[in-house]
Amino acid sequence: MTAKKKSKGFLDGFFSKSEKIERIIANIICILTFCSFAFVSLYSIFQTSVINPDKYSSEVILYKEDNVILNIIVVALFLLLLYKLGDAYDFFSKISIFACEIAVFVIPLTLGVIWVLSVKTIPAADSMNVFESAVGAVKGDYTAFQSNNLFYNHDFYSNNSYYFFYPFQLGIVFISELLYHIFGTETAIPLEILNVFCCALSYLAIAKISRLVFKRKSVEFITILLLIGCFQPVFFTAFPYGNIIGMCCAVWAAYFLIRYFQEGKYLLFIPIGVLLTVAVLAKYNNMIYLIAFAITLIVHAIRKKKWQSLAVVLALIILCTGVSKLIIFSYEQRSKTEFKDGVSQTLYLDMGLNESWMAPGWYTKLGLETYLNSNFDSAAANKTAKADIGKRLDKFFSDPAYAYDFFSKKIVSQWNEPTYESIWVSKVKSHYEEIGSFATSVYDKSWGQFFDLYFNEYMQLVFVMFSGGILMLFIRKKTNIETILLPLVLLGGFTYHLLFEGKSQYVLTYIILLLPYAAYFASALPEIRLKEKLKKLSQQAAKQDAAD
Repeated sequence: MTAKKKSKGFLDGFFSKSEKIERIIANIICILTFCSFAFVSLYSIFQTSVINPDKYSSEVILYKEDNVILNIIVVALFLLLLYKLGDAYDFFSKISIFACEIAVFVIPLTLGVIWVLSVKTIPAADSMNVFESAVGAVKGDYTAFQSNNLFYNHDFYSNNSYYFFYPFQLGIVFISELLYHIFGTETAIPLEILNVFCCALSYLAIAKISRLVFKRKSVEFITILLLIGCFQPVFFTAFPYGNIIGMCCAVWAAYFLIRYFQEGKYLLFIPIGVLLTVAVLAKYNNMIYLIAFAITLIVHAIRKKKWQSLAVVLALIILCTGVSKLIIFSYEQRSKTEFKDGVSQTLYLDMGLNESWMAPGWYTKLGLETYLNSNFDSAAANKTAKADIGKRLDKFFSDPAYAYDFFSKKIVSQWNEPTYESIWVSKVKSHYEEIGSFATSVYDKSWGQFFDLYFNEYMQLVFVMFSGGILMLFIRKKTNIETILLPLVLLGGFTYHLLFEGKSQYVLTYIILLLPYAAYFASALPEIRLKEKLKKLSQQAAKQDAAD
C-alpha cells in the first residue's frame, strides 16, 4: 500500500512538472513572439517600406518616413472604438457563424477569380522554370530538366539545369504537372485559379482555428472580418507558384493538429501528414511548420504521457523529406538526369547575412555562384560559405551599430512592406491578354493609391493588435501548446527570414496567422469595459441594499 502511494506521488510530481515545462516553453515562445512583433509594430508607426517606383522591376526597397502623429491618432481612435464596443457586446450572440464562414470563403474566392482573370499573368523567373518543366513533363519532353539545352533562362544558370541548383522545386513541378494533365498546357491560369481556391480555403481554416483556440464566437467573428479585409494574399494568387498552395495545406494541417491536442483522436494524424507533406512539396520553407509541429508534439507527449506523439514526429519528418526525395528521384529517372544536392541552407544563410541591391539580406547570386564555382561540390561550397559567414559575424560583432542597422532594415523591409509584393508579382510580368481597367487602376492609378494607403494602415493596426493579443495570452495565463502553435510558426518564420534569404513576399503567407490573435485582443478590449460596467452596477446595487 505504501509503495502504491509513493508511486502515485511520484507520478503526480512528474505530471505537475510536465505542466510547468509546457507553461515555461509556451511562455518563452509567447515572450519572444511579442518582442519580435512589438518591434515591427513600433517601426510601423514611424515608417513604411516601399518598392522604389524608379527601380520597381528590380525590387529595390525604400524606407519611407510616415506621419507619426497621424498614425498614433489612427491607432488610438481604433483602440478607443474597440473599447467602446463593450456597449454592444450582446451583438455576438445573434451572429450566425456558419453564414460568416461561408462569407469568408466565398468573398476571397470571388475577388480572386476576378483578379486572376483580369490580369492573366504569364510566369517569369522561377515560376517560368516550373511552368516550362511541368508542361514539358506532361508532353514527355524533359529538355528543361537537362543541362546544355535551350531551356528557359539557361544563360542565367550557365547552361546547367535549373534543378542542379534547386532540386527542391521539383515538388511544385510535380503538383503543377498533375494540374496541367487535367486542365491543359496552354497557360498557367489553372495554377492561378487553384491558388484562388487555396487562398479561400486558407481563410476558412484560420477562422476555424480561431474558434478552436479561443472557444469564443466573438473572436471568430472578428477574425473573419479581418480576413475579409486582408487582400494581399488574394492579389498574390495571380503568381503561379507554390506559396499559396503551401500556405493552404499548412494551415489546415495546423487546424487538424490543434484538434488532435483537444480530442486525442489518432485518425487526425492522417490529414496532418498528408497536408503537411503537400505543403512542403509546394514550398520548402513550410519545413518551419514541421519544426513547430514537432516541438508542440514533443511537449504534448511529455504533458499527456502520449508517447505515440513522438512516433508521429518521426513519421512526419520521414514523410516530408522522404516524399520530396522520391519525387526528385522519379524526375531523375524520367529525364535520365542526375540532379545535384543543390544550393544548401548554409549558402542561403550566407546570402541572408550579406548586403543586396534590394535590401539587406535579400536575394543576390552569391549562393548560386558559390555553388557553381565549387563545381556543384556541396562540401566545398559550404566551406566557402562558412568562411564568409564567419567574416560577416566578425563584422557584426565588431560594429554593433552596423549590425543593428542591417538587421533592423532587413526586418522592416520584409514585415513592414505592407503590400508584400502581392501586386508587384503580377504587375512586373507579361500578360496573356491586355489587362482591363480595374487592373490598370490597381497597378498605376486610383485603386493603387487606395490600396497603398489601406495596406499601410491595416497592417499597422494588425501588428499592434497582434502584439496586444500575445501579451494578453501571457498576462491571462492562457499559454499552452494549442494557443502558441501559430505564434511558434510565426516566430520560426520571423527568425528564419531574419537570418536566411529574405523578401517581403516570403512572409506574406504568415500574415493571416496574425489575425486570430489580433481578433482576441479586439474581443478582449470591450470585455474590460463590460467588466467595469458590471462592477459599477454591483456597487450601485450594494449601496441600494444598504440604504434599504
